[in-house]
Amino acid sequence: MTRAFKQPAPVVAARDDDGLDRLLRGLTDAQRAAVTADDAPLCLLAGAGSGKTTVLTRRVARRVLDGSAEVEHVLVVTFTRKAADELRERIERLGVSGRVWAGTFHAAAYAQLRRHWADHDTRPPAMLEDPERLLREILDDRGTPSGPSARLVADVAAELRWAQSRLVPPAAYADAANSAGRRAPMPPDVVAEVYHRYDEEKRHRGLIDLGDLLDRCASVLETDEEAAAAQRWRIRHLFVDEFQDVNPAQWRLLRAWLGDRNDMFVVGDPLQAVYGWNGADPTLVERLPELLPGTSVLRLDENHRSSPQIVETASSVLPQRVRAAAGRPDGPSPIVASFDGDEAESVAVARWLRQAHRPGRSWSQLAVLARTNARLKPVADALRRFGIPHRVGALTPADIALRGAIGLLHRAPARQPLRNALAEVVVTLQTTGADAGPDGVGLPPGLARLVDEHAAEEPGACVGDFLTWLVATVGDAKSECEKGLDDRDRVELTTFHKAKGLEWPAVAVVGLEDGIVPIVYANTPEALAEERRLFYVALTRAEEELWCSWSANRGTGERTWACGRSPFLDVVEDAVRDGQPADDLESRRAHISDMRAHLRETVEKNPLSAAPA
Repeated sequence: MTRAFKQPAPVVAARDDDGLDRLLRGLTDAQRAAVTADDAPLCLLAGAGSGKTTVLTRRVARRVLDGSAEVEHVLVVTFTRKAADELRERIERLGVSGRVWAGTFHAAAYAQLRRHWADHDTRPPAMLEDPERLLREILDDRGTPSGPSARLVADVAAELRWAQSRLVPPAAYADAANSAGRRAPMPPDVVAEVYHRYDEEKRHRGLIDLGDLLDRCASVLETDEEAAAAQRWRIRHLFVDEFQDVNPAQWRLLRAWLGDRNDMFVVGDPLQAVYGWNGADPTLVERLPELLPGTSVLRLDENHRSSPQIVETASSVLPQRVRAAAGRPDGPSPIVASFDGDEAESVAVARWLRQAHRPGRSWSQLAVLARTNARLKPVADALRRFGIPHRVGALTPADIALRGAIGLLHRAPARQPLRNALAEVVVTLQTTGADAGPDGVGLPPGLARLVDEHAAEEPGACVGDFLTWLVATVGDAKSECEKGLDDRDRVELTTFHKAKGLEWPAVAVVGLEDGIVPIVYANTPEALAEERRLFYVALTRAEEELWCSWSANRGTGERTWACGRSPFLDVVEDAVRDGQPADDLESRRAHISDMRAHLRETVEKNPLSAAPA
């Protein structure tokens, strides 16, 4: 039975003029204009380090404090729970009373679908928690002699995610993949067949995956007028972060949420659009005035994160040579260095990190970035030998306990009360000695926090409800539960993609060889343009010091091969040279030459002795 929907009279909030004045303090003229503009829809093109999160959170707070938005009807959409939590916390610290709803597209879609299913007394479908397991079954049925490899299964899963995000059905996959220049792991017509079988198996088993959440939510809003009216009453003020990463499926849902209204604010940067390979449409942010007539566009071009030298170096890799103004004082010139092999480069990076780790700067304020995880391994090995604390995704005891706890929940009956199942999990963890509670008992803290969050929404839930919520709302349970478990001071080693949205005072960007930067399979103009933007993102993570390096030889075990340097380094070196006084340039050349000679001699004798005391 459908519940009657009645729209109450709007509530007009009282203005908080003192709070409004505080919100505008310390903003530049451009930031102030973006916070206070009454235009709608409004698109803010915000460059790297320009303060987009500051503007987004203060604009939400401004709208609530001046009464033009009601806190309970605000939706802030972003791409990760971590970003959503940060946005929500910052908005609350700005004096907004009440809780702004901030979350991912999938979390918002799932919450609305749950409400819709409950309103219609419909049993919700189960969430497909491991799409790759189902794909493995399908590929196994095709009679592969040795069974599908893990890499093949993962690659096919990635193709299906791309197709879903691009609104491409199985019958159209082959043509769409060919047109987009996709490197399909199997012939496109075979992938299309697997895609069709995957959809059929989901329907037969009563399952949906993350892509289906967006599709079903949009379909409900497009076909059910009463449901659309209810949702659009709940969501009256829409804010979207990282709009350059929106894909067609997400854009369809945004349009369904918006309806015929115009109260939407989006912030994005076309120069940081780096997820086209995963289905994002980087043209949406530039085409928004065409897609939503009446959209106003504002810009934030001043970089307040990085020194002028880093801004100039990063801008050089962009084809348009976009020159953002720098709002920070001058800093040291970036370093571009080449080495004979992995070992020499890794030792040099370790020495540079030692020098960058000076009084007042912790290890966690330093980072090493690479295009792929494989390029980080030699650096991690060197840092381990030199005793430099670092993080590169290794499993901790807390990680192992977390995975064990979630694995035990998966074995419990789906209809078992969650609290009962959790009590059994705790007993099992204690028996095996794998518990990660702060006092040696209980659930891993991250998992306990998520259980409490879910219980606030659905008290008395069963195991199946919680696991479905976990997949739809959290996505990567491991990374979500890790928050707060390991806050030790250590250097961050991560990839260009994972570094997006982060920043450090000193950053080393390593492994800049041709075939890696740009990646070897970027063989279309669009893919190469995205590789340039990705390199730009990596360089703009640095605030004060930037190191770039490449190696003429790489190796794994007994095999080595020659490498050429990244073609992007030519313009980087030109930018570094143009930004240096002549005497400084000569002194740096001499310093790098001396350092290379010292490294060769040191590595030949004993790499461990290269670490300064």
